[in-house]
Amino acid sequence: MTQRFVDKVVKSAKEAGLILLSYREKGFSISSKDGMEFVTEADISSENYLREALTYILPEASFLGEESWDGTYPTTPCWVVDPLDGTNNYAMGIPFFCVSIALVDEDGVCLGCIHDPVHSETFTALREGGAYLNGKPIKVSSANKLRDAVVATGFPYTRTSKDLTFDLNVLTDFLGLARGIRRCGSAALDLAYTAAGRYGGFWEETLKPWDMAAGVLLVKEAGGKVTGFREKDWTLKSGGVQCSAPGIWDQFCGIINYEKRPRNEGA
Repeated sequence: MTQRFVDKVVKSAKEAGLILLSYREKGFSISSKDGMEFVTEADISSENYLREALTYILPEASFLGEESWDGTYPTTPCWVVDPLDGTNNYAMGIPFFCVSIALVDEDGVCLGCIHDPVHSETFTALREGGAYLNGKPIKVSSANKLRDAVVATGFPYTRTSKDLTFDLNVLTDFLGLARGIRRCGSAALDLAYTAAGRYGGFWEETLKPWDMAAGVLLVKEAGGKVTGFREKDWTLKSGGVQCSAPGIWDQFCGIINYEKRPRNEGA
């Protein structure tokens, strides 16, 4: 995969980011999806643009986008795209959202690009080619103890007052051991921040492939450890993710996997 190819993908991500910023200036319509999640005009417009742009770059690749996914996994090669990760933030005027693009081949994710248009940060990774932020190499945190690390997580949009749909015990244990916990509302950026060493680790139980694909490659290429949530490996069909710097991996997984506790039900 040539640098010219990567540059074309980055350009597409940045153009999609400009679409998001444009809608943020002029206004947009908002609708509700399943649970507590929003979808906006900007999501749709960004995905339509990326479908066209990425198909032009690699015509033989299929396309899996959040807003048009029908529940089936297409054949590889395949673009896996979140046109606006952090839609609830975006809709509420919170400046923490991004565009996420991954290219998947028969061996897994081979290219990842996450672009934050607000902060002009573009994270890229190639399989066996390293991870970068605005063209400069990045590495995961050097922390060797959880107390020296800030970690991040997310809460599923499917939660209700009667069923939170995630394991609250894990969050409680991290609260007692980590330097801090962040819940910022964009899994793709949380993964990118873990790759850049800003977070020591990230976990979330209920995610989709477009939330994770690009970020998982970033963390791996930055020297981090990654599996599916309470899984041996991460695949495109994993329902969640857990990842961290190598120095805290055993402690990190020990908390998540402790007795493989069932999730809490009830508020």
